[in-house]
Amino acid sequence: MIETRNFKHRELSCNCCGGNQMNVAFLEKLQLIRDEYQQPMVISSAYRCPRYNDEISSTGPTGPHTTGRAVDILIYGQEAYDLMKLCLKYGMTGLGFKMAGPRSTRFLHCDDLTNTAKSPRPWIWSY
Repeated sequence: MIETRNFKHRELSCNCCGGNQMNVAFLEKLQLIRDEYQQPMVISSAYRCPRYNDEISSTGPTGPHTTGRAVDILIYGQEAYDLMKLCLKYGMTGLGFKMAGPRSTRFLHCDDLTNTAKSPRPWIWSY
């Protein structure tokens, strides 16, 4: 079962099929972030099977969630800024913000994908 002290198998699993292929090294970084943040971090999306990711994301069946190297954390405002700084400190290389709409739907996407010519990192964007 793939989980950490603060992030449980169920919340890290695909919302479609329940699969969980989270990357262990990624989860170790996420736990270090949580330890320093010292506040709950509510995960709205973690691992996604390729079919589910293709249905809901513009990254299609091969996006970062399908590799177990990405999570979306429900957060907004100053807390999002504070968490972003910790994510960068602990090696997260992709940070996407959705800060529009109802507060309950706002989130910070973080991933630790590798810098390549096709996908330059670090990268920060908004939805």
